[in-house]
Amino acid sequence: MRLPIHVWRPTLQRRRPRNSNSSMRRRSDQTPPCPAPDTLRDKLIGLGERSIRKSYYPELQRRIFELERFRALLDQSNEAIFLASAESGLVVDCNYSASRLLGRPPEEINDKPFSSILRPITEAQIDRRLAKVGDSSRLLDAIETDVEREDGIVPVEFSLRIVRMGEETYVVAVARDITDRKRAEEELAAMNRRLEELVEERTLDLEAKARELESANRRLQQLDALKSSFLSAVSHDLRTPLTSIQGFAKIIERDFNRTFRGMVAGDLHTKRRAKRIGDNLSIINEETQRLTRLISDLLDISKIESGTIVWKDELIELAALAERAVDSVRFKAASQRSRLKTEIPPKLPLLEADPDRIMQVLINLLDNAIKFSPGGTVQLRAHEDNEGRSIRISVEDTGPGIPENELSAIFETFHQARHGDAMPKGVDRGTGLGLSICRQIVEHYGGAIWAESVLGHGATFHVRLPAAACWSQKACDMSA
Repeated sequence: MRLPIHVWRPTLQRRRPRNSNSSMRRRSDQTPPCPAPDTLRDKLIGLGERSIRKSYYPELQRRIFELERFRALLDQSNEAIFLASAESGLVVDCNYSASRLLGRPPEEINDKPFSSILRPITEAQIDRRLAKVGDSSRLLDAIETDVEREDGIVPVEFSLRIVRMGEETYVVAVARDITDRKRAEEELAAMNRRLEELVEERTLDLEAKARELESANRRLQQLDALKSSFLSAVSHDLRTPLTSIQGFAKIIERDFNRTFRGMVAGDLHTKRRAKRIGDNLSIINEETQRLTRLISDLLDISKIESGTIVWKDELIELAALAERAVDSVRFKAASQRSRLKTEIPPKLPLLEADPDRIMQVLINLLDNAIKFSPGGTVQLRAHEDNEGRSIRISVEDTGPGIPENELSAIFETFHQARHGDAMPKGVDRGTGLGLSICRQIVEHYGGAIWAESVLGHGATFHVRLPAAACWSQKACDMSA
């Protein structure tokens, strides 16, 4: 790299001023001795006792002061600044930060080749860039390199600019110590590597967990399918003997009442035994009926979950269907001394659904309400909802109510709400399948089912089903 010259510092020409003013000439023809240079300089800039004061001397003082101030500013800069000749490649001048960066005094830097502080590869890069720009004055791209000093290698970043001063061309090089930046970059790179390692480890762990979960899910699906098959098979196998037991128990109870009850009218001891036998036969009938309902529920839930249930949809008038459902539970309500009330308008939008399944939902809700409201009131209501695009059915009871934290869980399979001390005595808690079946039937038709209750003040179950037109279009807005 060619960067030549003398040290660039502002100097003063020590010329003797020419003045044609006659007042400045000596009247004597004798030539006075030439004053010493320092004395002449002092007089010129106004430092001596008999200084010559001209109009341009204060301007000269101001210029010198500005140069010294500029030099002080350069020396206070944290960035090392070098001025090198583009012709000779020698360093012409540098500031204090340059001396501190290289760990050398200025006299060991000035008048030395600029390439002496550069690595060979950096010098080649600078040469190529200088060759591209020629004499144009513009800032070159920064170059990262290292400089050597007695205590080791220092990473720096050079910014270069070509400048012209009169007839001379110079290169201004600004060097920044990037030790802290490099250290931060290394620490950041190390942190990134560590983060990548952690991410890779976590990714491997997650992939392993995902494989485990996938395997567990497949196993659960297999178990669920096995459970459904088992329930279906067991239910079918139990239904036939239960039907036979129930039939024979009814026949025995009927024949016993007809034949033997009248024969023991006079014998008190035999009469008691006959009554006990009749009661036992009634219990057999009730328990077989309960087991039959349980088996039917198991079969239904198994078919719904497996997708094998057959839906026989048709247009339904809810008023007629609700009346049939109330008739089905009227005997149970009477036995519990519960009052049944209905409030269903005759002209409601039609439903498009399987009437047997909708009947199953109504009977399950009414049966639950009666079971938990002995001596109370059960009310069935229905009305248009969502501007006629759906029908809302509500079953309200006066039972013990449902805890707030149980309101959503009661629709899960085999779940039974905990009523605490408010639970009526002698109430059969059931199997926890009825409400789950209701939920799956309602959701199959794009509806919703939920419960509202205040503990100790009864409960209300709501069912919303899309009207026939909306169900066929699959476009109802079922929001509340």
